[in-house]
Amino acid sequence: MDTKRLITGMAVAMLLVLGWQQLLQHLATTHPEWGWIPTTQAIVATTQDVEAPGATRPATTQSATVSIEPSTQPAGMWSVASVAPPTTQPSVIGSSTPKDPNVTMAVSIVPRGAGLSEVVLNDYRRTVDSQDRYAFEEPYGGATDDQSRALATRSITIDGQVVNLLTVDWKLTHSTVASASYRADVLRAGLPAVQIDKTYTLTPRSKDPTTPQGSEVTLEYKVTNLTGKPIAAKLIFNGPTCPPRENDRGDDRTIIGGYNHEGFAVLTHASISEITKDKPTREFTKDPDGKPMVWVGQSSVYFNAIVRPDLGRPIKIETATAIGLNNADPADQHVLLELETNTFTVAAGGSADSIDHVFFGPKKHELLNSAYYTAALVKYDETLVMKSSFFICGLLTFTPMINGLYYLLASFAWVLRDWGLAIICLVFLVRACLHPITKRAQLNMAKMSKMGPEIERLKKKHGDNKDELNKAMMQFYKTQGATPILGCLPMFLQMPIWLALYSALQSTFELRQQPFLSFFGYNLTWIKDLAHPDRLFYFPDHPLSFLFLHIDAINVLPILLGIVSWIQAKVTRSQQPPASTPEQAQQQKMMQWMTLMLPIILYNGPSGLNLYIMTSSIFGIIESKIVRKHIKEREELEKRGVVIVDNPPDDLPPTGSVRRKKGPPEPTPKKGGIMGWLADIQEKAQAMQNEQAKKNKKK
Repeated sequence: MDTKRLITGMAVAMLLVLGWQQLLQHLATTHPEWGWIPTTQAIVATTQDVEAPGATRPATTQSATVSIEPSTQPAGMWSVASVAPPTTQPSVIGSSTPKDPNVTMAVSIVPRGAGLSEVVLNDYRRTVDSQDRYAFEEPYGGATDDQSRALATRSITIDGQVVNLLTVDWKLTHSTVASASYRADVLRAGLPAVQIDKTYTLTPRSKDPTTPQGSEVTLEYKVTNLTGKPIAAKLIFNGPTCPPRENDRGDDRTIIGGYNHEGFAVLTHASISEITKDKPTREFTKDPDGKPMVWVGQSSVYFNAIVRPDLGRPIKIETATAIGLNNADPADQHVLLELETNTFTVAAGGSADSIDHVFFGPKKHELLNSAYYTAALVKYDETLVMKSSFFICGLLTFTPMINGLYYLLASFAWVLRDWGLAIICLVFLVRACLHPITKRAQLNMAKMSKMGPEIERLKKKHGDNKDELNKAMMQFYKTQGATPILGCLPMFLQMPIWLALYSALQSTFELRQQPFLSFFGYNLTWIKDLAHPDRLFYFPDHPLSFLFLHIDAINVLPILLGIVSWIQAKVTRSQQPPASTPEQAQQQKMMQWMTLMLPIILYNGPSGLNLYIMTSSIFGIIESKIVRKHIKEREELEKRGVVIVDNPPDDLPPTGSVRRKKGPPEPTPKKGGIMGWLADIQEKAQAMQNEQAKKNKKK
């Protein structure tokens, strides 16, 4: 087995893991003709709106009135009553006052479709440099403003006829600090026939983990039949819009759904980039296994917006469809979530209702790990870590590892009162746990580095007979107690940990807007947000682009990371055995140059992640120096006739860790444990390779 090729392959795989999202984003931006720009044609075809009197936005008046005009439509046709609201300004429930003691948010509702114009979370800032509160659930703007308004009612289907409600101004019938109600009247032959009431209620702030803790809005529909005959009806309304992007290194927004797997909600998610021009819609009614939906929404790396229907009501969500909206910038895709209820029957003079619980809040561990949100058919805690669908990332990481590393990080942060110092402590802990293996690997590399003369002698002896040469080399390695594959073991073990940390650091809400070395309100460094690039100099108005690299700031940490990685690669190369072929020499040079790719790919990565990798590299260099010093001291002792005995036999008296050499060295016994297992694997692999070479030669 060629160790250098294995290491090179692993390094390339790691670079692919880090760079694939940026590459896809670059391709989507530079080649929209490949089908990355969705259209709005799918939305136009979703309903057949009935143009009813008063469907256009009326002029503002001082009092709300309903005009029932003589019908010009055939008897039996449904239409919407023309409503002139007292104001077109939104009604606001809740409060946007920072850290309001009673509520966590302010919800703005407009008459147009009785939808949302904005949700403000008063506990969190919009950006690290601003005191403005975090706002989302805003319409996407432009031609899609009405279509994309969150929770706006699109239409009602009555006895098979679709009546447009999206561009209708609903009448405000009730408003308090905590709730607001709107009404739309549907006419039949010019007379009131169906009354639709829509109520938003904000849950209060609470520390009780069995409650929503102020992060939910209750949306209630009530459909009343004013006629003397039963009707069959169906509602279509918008789901929440996608929270704004938080990352500069690729799209972090996803469509999420919880599905009932034997009484437990199981998460399924898809990036909004999967909604393309060729596939402008995608159903989220059922998961790939056919399990029914229990909730659906949209998410960014730090915030969720989720609709969860009360399944015990006559009216409940039956289908959920994601629809791509037209957008000139495919890297900033907009997706509409359209929700359609079941067809329900309303008796003459009766009513039917629904209740939907709408979550607007952060992906915060303390919140989503509470009893309310970890309930069997809720399980919003599953959204805390959404594993990558990329094969290597999904294969090498799993949620318990990611969560475990987060809790370690949070514990260090609680003690040190700084998340940057917590990252450094986590690096120290991981390196300490892996030190025995790393030390054994470096000792093995030092031993192999002295085998150059013997390897050259074997090459001259066997000439071009590669089978015999490989067999002789493996036998030589075995007698010397060296295992070439051992040099790759630390990388094998660190890759899952590294990828899990990558996932944890880039998606941990608690790192959002957390500075590095900030005490008593004073920042001792330029790093203001560990979840974003460190941005010593920021120039967003004049960015530079090169391939998939977007430069809008001078980021210092990636540059320092490149320097440290180069030094570490040089130190590692000095410890490796000399290259026995020109190909191996070329591979060693490539490995050192490839270290410069890591800071390029992570240039726009979160500063917390760059801080971790740079600190780990520095610790690796120090650790390597210490091990090399130990090896030199051991060699000096051996030159003076002293042999180091790591584990003296039981029959020797415990007189210390050294004894005098009394004869020729005994043959190295066959190793047990993991070292022997690795040596056996290496030997068997070489035997299989030799056997295959013989078969090929016979052919």
